[in-house]
Parts: sequence; structure tokens; C-alpha cells
Amino acid sequence: MPVVFAAHGAPVLLDDPVWMAELAAWAQAMPRPKAILMVSAHWDQRPTTMGATETVPLFYDFYGFPEKYYQTKYPAPGAPDLAARLRGLLRHEGIPSADDPTQTGEERIHDH
Repeated sequence: MPVVFAAHGAPVLLDDPVWMAELAAWAQAMPRPKAILMVSAHWDQRPTTMGATETVPLFYDFYGFPEKYYQTKYPAPGAPDLAARLRGLLRHEGIPSADDPTQTGEERIHDH
């Protein structure tokens, strides 16, 4: 599988037909993944903490946009097998880790 860097953008990009077409083309060109590992520099908790290893609701970490942008639902499936693999890789490198399966990032955002 390819490694993809997908920078986030403002919710209004959902109304940009060029950007949406690029995302659709990407999705068509790549094989369908079994799981996705998302790494965020915004969530800098120690030890390295794995969240969303089970299905959690979409968390909106933006404010002040029209209501329609808060209507998107995406119950991302958890990836416990991927989390176990990552946990093993971190342990092999001597990097401590923890689990918080329902962690959405909201707690970390509000702590900063």
C-alpha cells in the first residue's frame, strides 16, 4: 500500500469540485485498504496513545463554519489488528504506548 500524506483543509473544500475530483481520482487509483493509520502532530500525548481502535463518531475540530459542514457522519471502523501491530512495533523500538480506544482527540485539543 502507498503511504499518503493528506493535509487537512477547511470544510469549505467539500464544495470545491476540483479538490473533490482529485480525491475521487485518488480513491479510484489506489487499492482499498484494510485499515488506515492516521498520525497527528496535534495530539502530542505521552506515551504514544492509540485511539479509535474501535468505532467512534466523527469529531469536528473546527468552529464557526455553516451548519451543513457539521452534518457529515463517518463512523470509522476500529482497527484493533493494526493497533496491535503498531503496539508491537513501538515495543520493539522501546517506545512506550497506551490505549484509549474511545479517544477522538477532543480531550487533547481542549487540554492545550
